[in-house]
Amino acid sequence: MERLLTPMFDGYDRWRDRAQAWIDETAGKPIRAWIAPVLLAFAATAALVGLLRLLLAAAVGFGPFGRWAVVAVIGTLAVVMLVVVTRNVVVSLADPSQRRLLLIALITSGAGILASVQAVVALTIALSDDPPPLWTIERFYLWRLVGSVPLLDIPARLEWAEPPVLPGLAGHVLELAFILVVIPPLVRVGIALYGQAEDRAREREYSEALAHRFRARRLWSSLADPRLTTIAAGAGAGWALVELYRHTPTRILSLTTLVGVVVAAALALVAAVAVRWMYDVLSEQAALITLACAALLVWLDSPARRLLLPSAGPFGAWEKLGVTLAVWLVLLLIVLVFLWSDPEFLEALLAFTLVIGFLGGDAPAAVWLHHHATWQPWGLPLDQLLITAGRWFTVAFLVHLVWAVIRRQPILGHADYGDTAGGLRQDLRAYLLRAVHLVIAAAAALTLLRSAHAATGSAPVAGPWTEASQALTAAAWHVVDSLPGPDVTEILDWRLTADVTGRWAGLVVILAVGATVLLVALPMVRTVALWARLTAGRPRSSEALASVPGAVADDLAAVVAHLEGVAAAGEPRFTLVPRARRVPFGRRVDLVTPTGTAGRRLVQAELNMATLVRLFGHESGWYQAADRAFAATARAFGAHGQSAFPRLDAGRRQDTVAAARAAVDGYAALIVDWRAAWQAGAPGGEPAAVQAQPNEA
Repeated sequence: MERLLTPMFDGYDRWRDRAQAWIDETAGKPIRAWIAPVLLAFAATAALVGLLRLLLAAAVGFGPFGRWAVVAVIGTLAVVMLVVVTRNVVVSLADPSQRRLLLIALITSGAGILASVQAVVALTIALSDDPPPLWTIERFYLWRLVGSVPLLDIPARLEWAEPPVLPGLAGHVLELAFILVVIPPLVRVGIALYGQAEDRAREREYSEALAHRFRARRLWSSLADPRLTTIAAGAGAGWALVELYRHTPTRILSLTTLVGVVVAAALALVAAVAVRWMYDVLSEQAALITLACAALLVWLDSPARRLLLPSAGPFGAWEKLGVTLAVWLVLLLIVLVFLWSDPEFLEALLAFTLVIGFLGGDAPAAVWLHHHATWQPWGLPLDQLLITAGRWFTVAFLVHLVWAVIRRQPILGHADYGDTAGGLRQDLRAYLLRAVHLVIAAAAALTLLRSAHAATGSAPVAGPWTEASQALTAAAWHVVDSLPGPDVTEILDWRLTADVTGRWAGLVVILAVGATVLLVALPMVRTVALWARLTAGRPRSSEALASVPGAVADDLAAVVAHLEGVAAAGEPRFTLVPRARRVPFGRRVDLVTPTGTAGRRLVQAELNMATLVRLFGHESGWYQAADRAFAATARAFGAHGQSAFPRLDAGRRQDTVAAARAAVDGYAALIVDWRAAWQAGAPGGEPAAVQAQPNEA
């Protein structure tokens, strides 16, 4: 028995040690590196759930004893998994440095949640005299689980309802136990994961904001890239030509096709010019644009007029002219003082105009083109080409806006020229306008769903309303009504008279609310926190600025220590395998797939050098010092996939490693001295010794 068990336990110990080392290594990486192991764990969880479902399917035919035995087995597994998840996530919340525990909790969370669902299903089967089908029970508890997500109200918006699977008091108690026992661990995991990601993002933004204060700044701008909208306009006209072939006997090789291609190319050119014109020309027309907005507000019956000007409805023409003039002056003052300098404001106006003008079966611009662009050269429906090109252009412009919301770069600390309060105001205004962009994009999606008969309107279009304006009102109402805090719609007595309903419409609203929270609300909170840290002094500035240079120094020091050991032994003990795909930043040394820890540390130092350039620039003292240290270490380590010590004599080996040690120690000493000077209150953003000789080596 000893001869049989000892190798087995030794193998288990080796496997456990490798697993622990892998967890420690993965936990130290950015959270995006956790995606692969988490997905692998979820795949294993799916296999486990499949086995449990087979056991549950068999339990339906068991007697009472067999059913409760299945409950005991699955319940024990669920309890163990939930305890593991809860324990690890609670410790990681109490001590954020315990990233490995959060990784373990995240890996096991899927198994814990789904095993708990299966345990509740087993209890339902055991307590029921005539249990419903297995999928019906699982669907009910999944419905309860999804319904617990705050703010989104997923079941109602998706029109998803499930009947109770266990009647009576036992069913209600079991449902309550499921909500209280299963959902809190999931919430804790989400909070801990968001906290880790938020801390990393906050520290990264703080480091970048501080770094930008010590190097040349660039003006911040936001201009639309015309390529997407250009392609969309031309493709829209081409699609209209394809529709002509499908529904009429028009031949492909004909004058109609030639004219259609010419029109499509012309529309693409017009779209490219229009994007620049919208930003260059319309940005100078604040008075005209605000006058048009004031006229629409006063003369058009809309929820905005009912809310802001409730008594303007029965006014006569002269009274409305006077009110229009007054509203115009107020709007002009507000826009010029607070909003006109933000490019997001003009983008919101353009997006609103395009959506109202082109989307929907009753869009004003589309109707006007249909009635006035009646010329059909060689049978080509010019109006249809223009309408389709306009719609595709609108969708492409909205895609650009949504992508800009996701990729927006902060102004605070980057392009505010030291005016921290000004940068804060610009960022907050921009995020609010980005929320308007998301609402307009959601309204466009609702309008397109309605045109495709995938959603329906709860009230017929009447008066000045169009499908797009109804969808815009519905999207704005749902987003505002779903946000936490005060019940804005109730306070303002804002009632939704016309809605866009259907499961696809509910999904659009869910995405709009989630995107508003993730891309607008949370970045606004982070921006305020960043502003507070930038204006509160320098208690953590040295660590924030020196974190990346310090990481480079640590990696290079580890490589040099390894080289010293190898040089003392007199022979190389590692090789490098050239990598098939080179990382673009590698210039002095090929980034490789190393076979040892020292090689990985050198690669990581090379990647952090790219981060130094992004933070401080090539001319920065930080980068110049790190460049000298890295170059000396790379010379000692070897380059281009060759052995680190290619048959040199012992003296030359020692000289090479000694030069690397001197360069790395000098770089590390600069970081230590700079940290001490910063903590002592000395001004400056880079090491003084480096600034004295910025162009060395």
